[in-house]
Amino acid sequence: MSRALLVLAAGALALSLSVRAHAAEGGVGLELRECPTLSESTLREHLDLELATLELSHADARLVLRCEQTSVAIELYRASGASFPVQARVELRDTAKAARGRLVALAASELVAQAERARASEPDRAVVRSEPAPKPARANADRAERAQTTQTRPRIELFVAGNAAVNGEPKAALWGGSLGTRWGLTRTWSVLLDTRFERGQEHVPLADVRWTSLSGFAGAGAEVDAGPLRLSAGLGVRAGWLALAATTPLPNEGLSFTAPWAGVAVPLRLAFDVGGFVSPFVGAEVGYVVVPVRGNVKGGSALVAQRGVWLSGSVGVAVAL
Repeated sequence: MSRALLVLAAGALALSLSVRAHAAEGGVGLELRECPTLSESTLREHLDLELATLELSHADARLVLRCEQTSVAIELYRASGASFPVQARVELRDTAKAARGRLVALAASELVAQAERARASEPDRAVVRSEPAPKPARANADRAERAQTTQTRPRIELFVAGNAAVNGEPKAALWGGSLGTRWGLTRTWSVLLDTRFERGQEHVPLADVRWTSLSGFAGAGAEVDAGPLRLSAGLGVRAGWLALAATTPLPNEGLSFTAPWAGVAVPLRLAFDVGGFVSPFVGAEVGYVVVPVRGNVKGGSALVAQRGVWLSGSVGVAVAL
């Protein structure tokens, strides 16, 4: 058994070296311009394997790749110097870093296949060809299209975060956490939902007041890319239940109660693309209470109140599904 495995391993190694040697002898040049996020060696390896599969390793072509923000423009020229009016653009915004080289190589190999089909149809070219029929190239293009469609579909995220907020009058500091989702409708617009739990203690002249808040947010958001950063802003409604519990020295008596509250909120987020499906982020939220809650002393004057503007900050991590 061990001898058979050794023979199989040696055969696989020989096949790999043969494919690499065949690709290395090919006439397809590769040039990267301003592409720090792409590995030339990895891209070359994927491209050589794709061209070898299509039997296009000796094609008369030179590929020039230009990175433009979140996409890569691929231009094809004849290795002999003549230009060929074919270009392709690959969007990498939602593609994991580990898969970008493979996606670009698929698009580039299809571009070479198109050029070779066009070259064969020119009237001054010989009829005899060593290139494959268009069918394998079409299959390769279909794989590239499916891969790009899969990687660039709208994102669906789950996120968890720790929060700190300043709320109410007089201002109370609250601490807690949130769990939510960002459901992409398009590559720019998404639906935002979250649930947040916060607690805090406030000292006022007549009592110590404990705040406990459970709220939810529902709204819409938009995001833009800035290199490895994703900036997003939203608008929606945050509403929930607030419990206020007062502790007072004798002979006074502290009471507690729970009441609903609601307000308009603007969440902001700065996410960091570290590759893969996990993105750490920092966030902030500004809101204004439109359905307030007041805790009064006997006689009607307000002891504390959930009203006016609130501010919160968060640090968390999002996972793309």
